[in-house]
Amino acid sequence: MRVLVTGAGGTLGQALAPALALEGHEPVLLDVRTLETPYRFVEGDVRQLQDVRRAMQGVDLVVHGAALHGIHLRDHTSQEFHELNVTGTFNTWEAAAEAGVRGLVFCSTMGVYGESRLPSGEDEVVALREDLPLLPADIYGLTKTVGEEMCRYYGRRHGIGSIALRYGMFVPEPFFRYGIRLLYGGVDTADVVGSVLAAIDALAARRVNWGAFNVHSVVPFTEEDAAGLLSDPLAVIDRYWPGASQLLWQRGVERLEPIREYYPMGSIQHRLGFRPSRNFDQWLKKLESQPEALADKPSPWP
Repeated sequence: MRVLVTGAGGTLGQALAPALALEGHEPVLLDVRTLETPYRFVEGDVRQLQDVRRAMQGVDLVVHGAALHGIHLRDHTSQEFHELNVTGTFNTWEAAAEAGVRGLVFCSTMGVYGESRLPSGEDEVVALREDLPLLPADIYGLTKTVGEEMCRYYGRRHGIGSIALRYGMFVPEPFFRYGIRLLYGGVDTADVVGSVLAAIDALAARRVNWGAFNVHSVVPFTEEDAAGLLSDPLAVIDRYWPGASQLLWQRGVERLEPIREYYPMGSIQHRLGFRPSRNFDQWLKKLESQPEALADKPSPWP
């Protein structure tokens, strides 16, 4: 199938394009910047409907990744977020509906939960499941919430299936910070790509008409772990991964900041048959084989 990827120059787009080709799809890449790529490339701006229409020709499925993200909050205005994340999503949906595509994967964010991430008490840890209210706390989360609602609308209006993937943090990080981040809502880029491929398969087979799914590293935490996750995360980690705290101590980790939330991953496994595989346990094995890997500060995340 021909799959259009908007925002193809980003972290996800660069990893996704070769994965699509490996799966037998034909990637079509759209980005506002010129990309050096072996795949079909259209230079254009999702804020311009005619650019998206041009890229959408002959497309079967869309992965809409073009957006400003949380890291851009400090240096971009609310208007800029609206223009790219809301107008860009509207243009992408309009062009997709005109082209009669089979489905759209919407790149969303854990930021849509917003105030639902706040515990009701100081001694509680929040399990952020997909059925929690979407209460965005900043313009980024708001624009992605609007984008998810657009997916619902175009599904009702045009019968086009869509899946929103609520990603955890996956911007590039140094090895040690990346590993600890997996405990705090992070996810490996390869697992993000895997979730997109699973969503494409589900939409192409029309097994899912609409769904929104967390995409984070898999952690074994439960509500019963709340006290330990807040007061002594290393002890909880050692209970699930024996010897982990000693290894981390040897590498310069004296403590971990409280873990106040986690993301159950059962829904995406049940509905899309996908489970992230590059989790904290795998990172620990890599850490054992890399004696030079040291924490840059006693509490390496956040």
